[in-house]
Amino acid sequence: MFFKSKLHSLTACAGLLALVACGGGGGSGPAPDNGNGNGNGNGFQVPAPDAEAVFHLDYNELVQGQRVRDLANDTDYAVENQFMAPELVPGVDGSALRTDGFSTWISTNINLAIQRTMTVESWVALESYPSDHEVPHAHLSPSSFINQRSSATGFSVDINTFGQWEFRFFVSGNEYSLFVEEPFPLYEWTHIAAVIDTPNGNARLYLNGDQVANEAVPVDSTINLANVPLVIGKSNDDTYMGIFLVNALNGAFDETRIYPGARTSAMIQEEYSTRVSAASDPMTEALVVPESRFANDLQRPRLHAMPPANWANEPHGLIEVDGRYHMFYQRTPNGPFKTQMHWGHMVSDDLVSWEHDQDALRPTLEDSPTQGFDMKGIWSGDVVYDQGTAYAFYTNVNHSSSFNPGIAVAVSDDDDLRHWEKLGPIIDTSSVQDFRDPYLWKEGDTWHMLIGARISGGGALDYYRSTDLLNWTRRTGFTGSVAFSQLDIGSDIWEMPVFEQLDGDTYVLVVNPIGGQVSKYDQDKPTRGVYWTGRWDGNRFTPDYLTPKNLDVIEGHLSPTVTRRDDGLPVGIGIVDERRSSQAQLDAGWTHTFSFPRQWYLMDDRETLGQRPIAELEALRVADSHSQTAPGSVSGQQDPGIRGRMKEIIVEVDADSAQGQYGVIIASSADGAERTRLFYDADSQQVVLDKTRSSFSDQVEDKRFFRGDYDEAAFGKPERLHIFIDHSIVDVFINDSAAFSFRIYPEGEHSDHVYLLSQQGETTFLNVESWDLALPH
Repeated sequence: MFFKSKLHSLTACAGLLALVACGGGGGSGPAPDNGNGNGNGNGFQVPAPDAEAVFHLDYNELVQGQRVRDLANDTDYAVENQFMAPELVPGVDGSALRTDGFSTWISTNINLAIQRTMTVESWVALESYPSDHEVPHAHLSPSSFINQRSSATGFSVDINTFGQWEFRFFVSGNEYSLFVEEPFPLYEWTHIAAVIDTPNGNARLYLNGDQVANEAVPVDSTINLANVPLVIGKSNDDTYMGIFLVNALNGAFDETRIYPGARTSAMIQEEYSTRVSAASDPMTEALVVPESRFANDLQRPRLHAMPPANWANEPHGLIEVDGRYHMFYQRTPNGPFKTQMHWGHMVSDDLVSWEHDQDALRPTLEDSPTQGFDMKGIWSGDVVYDQGTAYAFYTNVNHSSSFNPGIAVAVSDDDDLRHWEKLGPIIDTSSVQDFRDPYLWKEGDTWHMLIGARISGGGALDYYRSTDLLNWTRRTGFTGSVAFSQLDIGSDIWEMPVFEQLDGDTYVLVVNPIGGQVSKYDQDKPTRGVYWTGRWDGNRFTPDYLTPKNLDVIEGHLSPTVTRRDDGLPVGIGIVDERRSSQAQLDAGWTHTFSFPRQWYLMDDRETLGQRPIAELEALRVADSHSQTAPGSVSGQQDPGIRGRMKEIIVEVDADSAQGQYGVIIASSADGAERTRLFYDADSQQVVLDKTRSSFSDQVEDKRFFRGDYDEAAFGKPERLHIFIDHSIVDVFINDSAAFSFRIYPEGEHSDHVYLLSQQGETTFLNVESWDLALPH
């Protein structure tokens, strides 16, 4: 353990006071009796170390569903929570209060009436450190476990975004700080205690019963309390990014107490030892997001891979190890906002049912107590497995140095890939203007790495080779004589490259151009995945065409991560991002989801990527929910009797005779006031997605028509629509070859009707099937 003092140097302690303040038990015995019982000769009665608590929250029940009980004062305090539903979870003794990282805390006006001695204790289980702006260490805005502090009075037990924590307090007008550099434990119940003992001239800080810091204070000085609310779960100094509060705590609290006396080291050790053996497992109980949090959310998917709450971004590093799939992804664990990216981690046996695991990587201070090569975020990358070791390659970002950004590597030899050791950056941007998102593959004894890049002002790739995964040599001419500028579509940079073999020497290169002429809602060049097929000879990729093809017929899905199964074919899972406002995301408490897995294969023309749903998705079908009809000729709109927010639908038509526009209406109210239309326009050979009435909400940002060119020569005229609906996400496959995914936000309780649609002519619907969907038990 390491600690620092902001006012005194412990090495400068001298004499008896130093021995009391710095040594052994920290001078925790009572002050001498000067004729006033346990007094100090100034008429003030110093409470005994075992005096009863003046503040005690056990969190074992919620009063009126909204308030926690203060057992010491026989009163209760409101729990702030944006869902108006505070959550109790298993704790160290009974229940604990779950905080969500951005909207849950306790704030109360209480006069502690403390003068000379005090002890602050609590049990805490943290899922993550608090978020912050991506600023240098000196400008951080820490959160607090518990605080009642103003700028010049009071106390707080604070923690910053790198897990460094401290006890700050004021005595006789001076501020003191007991600072611990070693990161606070995560994913475990932890006991903290902070003691001020002015009769004995010291202050002490404890972690799990062990003293980790102490400081001398003036003997018999006065503790300066603050006339501000006492807050648990966040600081009194809020930090915002737009509308988002970012420096609150994501974890659980139990047995929070404040004592008027200076409890002894033995008492604190006993508290820890007595309760720790009975504490719940935070990873499986206390830190699990209760199902009740989103139980009434009509927009939150239930079947797609996504974290249990808060912010998610691109998935990456999809890898199979010993029969289990691991997928990593960009994550802010503390709220529905993006800052200081972590690597989230989830696992699956079948690519369909996913389990949330603890975060694999997070920003840390590696170079010094205040500097690190990835302190601004663990950005996207890839994971490979070689000879029993997993290697995570990621984009590291910091405030200075040559590796800003850089490509860094971490390794894990855990069976569950839970614990990682960072080895540091290995590649810098000296050869390009910018880069991000490494992607790796192996051929023979050689490892290859592609990095999305900016070169000569536009999207490109940086290319490296290695034989040991640690020492890399840059190579030029990945695309041979074809310049990246000939392939780019006017972007600033290419992100999330993927390079996979489809058949023989035919490979597919997928990139995600962003910036420049490309933007999220641009109707001509929206942000989306694009690809080229071509020949790979082990040294050069020769694309079949210069103008890339769209990964999806309609934009909405991008940045897939890819693995291979036993059949040897690639399977991709991408992000399907939000299409609603920041306010809507804040109100929801979560952001973004991932697509259903798609199997990739080479179409018969050997120049087009085919995509179909993996067979394992059939496990989601609810037994006995199957329905099937043969509607025949349809003109206008017809009701096949299908309803639901979690549905699989297969529609087959006689494409040879179909004319005009044919398809389906989904997520529709009975009167059509809220609806989404999806159809094929045979005349223009375009797929049309009409979202103009997809939601009653004024927070949806893309309620318009979408048109995507459809390649009939490659995919065939649409005769089979395979649709998966999971609340606000829809995955569509046409002829088991073309695909797209998108978001809708129907608000009506009964906006779950499905209709068949045929306009400007009749269409023969040969077969319509549907199933209810649910995660298998």
